[in-house]
Amino acid sequence: MTQRLNDKVTLVTGAASGIGRATVMRFLEEGARVVAGDVDREGLDELAKECRDRPLSTQVVDVGERVQCEGLVADVLAGAGRLDVLVNSAGITPRGLEETLDYEEKWDAVLRINMKGTLMMCHAAVDAMRQQGGGAIVNLASIMGLISYHPDLPLSDGFNPYPHSKGGVIQITRDLGVRLAPEKIRVNAVCPGFVYTALTAGLAESPDLHQQLIRRHPMGRFAEPEEIASVIGFLASDEASFVTAAAWTVDGGYTAS
Repeated sequence: MTQRLNDKVTLVTGAASGIGRATVMRFLEEGARVVAGDVDREGLDELAKECRDRPLSTQVVDVGERVQCEGLVADVLAGAGRLDVLVNSAGITPRGLEETLDYEEKWDAVLRINMKGTLMMCHAAVDAMRQQGGGAIVNLASIMGLISYHPDLPLSDGFNPYPHSKGGVIQITRDLGVRLAPEKIRVNAVCPGFVYTALTAGLAESPDLHQQLIRRHPMGRFAEPEEIASVIGFLASDEASFVTAAAWTVDGGYTAS
């Protein structure tokens, strides 16, 4: 595999599972030095064990806490002296929250991680990237930040905070990408369609809903996390040197159909 990310110091949040974990593995294969952050200590330990002979370190972080975001970036700088790439993959859906929570509590919980967490990690990273003369940020959004859930699907009554949060991530990406372009800091977002991860496990376990969703993807399937990670790797690399403030759909044709 081409070493597109050779020796780039990279920080990946939401790294213990799903797209974040696949991104860590992809980046290591492409020569990056990776710091993996997640709230899941056990998942990080498993990742570290699998990658024990590679340039990987792990740190528990709750991206909803500003002091932890700033501390994580500070630790990366203390250890490596720079931060070349930030991948904001930490995210949750209301399906993983307690059913007793009302719509406001679910909205607050999801926006705290998906949107506020992305914003605070970007803020901490930008300070570091400015001082070193540039860098790349890739935010994980979703096609549901660009379109709505189809009314035939039992996924939203209009108050589902997931698409709201991912729409916010896209706007953070666009605004930062435009403002930071003169400082050689590129900011892009990846907008996956439905991907086989823990966040979509409940959807895949419902045969009827699973088939409904598959039919909405012209390629006739969900994505694998590794397929999303490959696009993240491109956007993080110097091959994407003229790409910024963009929201890349990686959805098997979902939004075009």
